[in-house]
Amino acid sequence: MTTSTYRRLLMLAFAIGLSACNGRSPSGPTPAGPVTSSPPSVTAIWPPTGSTLRPTSVQITGSGFLAGATVTIDVMAMRVTVVNSTLIIAVAPARAAGTADVVVTNPGGSAGTLIGAFTYYPDTFTLTPSTDHVNAGDEMSVSWIAPAAHAGDWIALFRVGRNYEDGWYALTNGETSGTRTLVAPTVPGEYEFRYLVGESFLDVGRSTPVTVR
Repeated sequence: MTTSTYRRLLMLAFAIGLSACNGRSPSGPTPAGPVTSSPPSVTAIWPPTGSTLRPTSVQITGSGFLAGATVTIDVMAMRVTVVNSTLIIAVAPARAAGTADVVVTNPGGSAGTLIGAFTYYPDTFTLTPSTDHVNAGDEMSVSWIAPAAHAGDWIALFRVGRNYEDGWYALTNGETSGTRTLVAPTVPGEYEFRYLVGESFLDVGRSTPVTVR
């Protein structure tokens, strides 16, 4: 092969390679677009009812729940725990009676709503003395019915129109109904039993007056 022939073959190969590249050579991977997630879906809440007097623990089921999600049940829920993508545990604060939407919002801002899925009901606590007249120092009893009892709830005997005083009291031990026996105060006057919730002095139910003679 002559030198001139070799040069022509070399130039031909170079031209073919240049033509093959011509802006169509393989390039690096195309950058992926921003990752978007579907909004969460809320399918159920249990229990579907809550108290107007105290917080209610609830479980929310659905799909697409992400870590850090928030829950609104008329107001922002407390102690929200995203167990997994289909289950959230939270506490619904006490609110006024009525229905409320259940809304789960993921950190990105996408939200799912279950309309009117939760209802706040007023709790009715009933206290019934065994008598409305009793002699000072005599034995009597009081019965109660509570729609949602907790271990810290208690019953106490107060003078009518007065705040807490160091008198008789008893824990309900979380029982929704029961009876406690006591000895009537030695000081005559008008008394009433009160049902107090959660180791506090918030009374949610009162009995009719009892006259101590």
